[in-house]
Amino acid sequence: MRLSGKTALVTGSSSGIGRAIALRFAREGADIVINGRDERKIAAVVKEAEASGRRVLGIRANVGSLAECCAMVERTQSEFGHLDILVCNAGVFHHTPFLKLSEEEWDEVLTIDLKGIFNCVRAAVAQMVDRKWGRIIAVTATSGVVAPPQMAHIAAAKTGAHGLMKSIAAEFASSGVTANVIAPGLVDTPILGNFSEQALQDFARRVPIGRIGRPEEIAEAALYLASEEAAYVTGQVLNMSGGAVIANG
Repeated sequence: MRLSGKTALVTGSSSGIGRAIALRFAREGADIVINGRDERKIAAVVKEAEASGRRVLGIRANVGSLAECCAMVERTQSEFGHLDILVCNAGVFHHTPFLKLSEEEWDEVLTIDLKGIFNCVRAAVAQMVDRKWGRIIAVTATSGVVAPPQMAHIAAAKTGAHGLMKSIAAEFASSGVTANVIAPGLVDTPILGNFSEQALQDFARRVPIGRIGRPEEIAEAALYLASEEAAYVTGQVLNMSGGAVIANG
């Protein structure tokens, strides 16, 4: 198995893309930490991951708090002895016209989607450096590449995340730690409840592949970036949009 002997912490893994990544990693032999804010959802995914025969820990924590991220990493190390793979997937989404964008909404998105990555990496990377091995993956969005209208706060956070991860990649490459980004387009997750069926159909027609993405497809990319096979890949942004970025960007 490709992740045998590794421990992976996946933030925002109680549903959607994070859940798919956590379950895929577990099937490849990793011990898993499931993170989210809803205890019931966390417990459900823990049970699913345990079906792969791996050790699984659920931790409720807000990635917007450095103290909570440090406590989460410390508990992971206490339980499993080490943390090898960090997937920063937690995020919030609000489709809001700029003139209606409140300071509170701006702060919420920047805190979770950008500062949350800083907090998690800040808490985890030192022990990766000590062990001379680590994989850091941020799941962002193509809004950090194409900057669509009515998403200024999302675009700012995702673009910032891309720059942050590239800098982290450059700083820690010599220590055996890689840092990469997966930037999905629209993916079939609970967040699609924010869109009408007509809007989803219209979007799918603009995707050259002709459909929206599946969480399991994002998980396969994350598995590659977390594996030994990706040891020579760092500082990259992998766009996974079915061609929408090149067709509509």
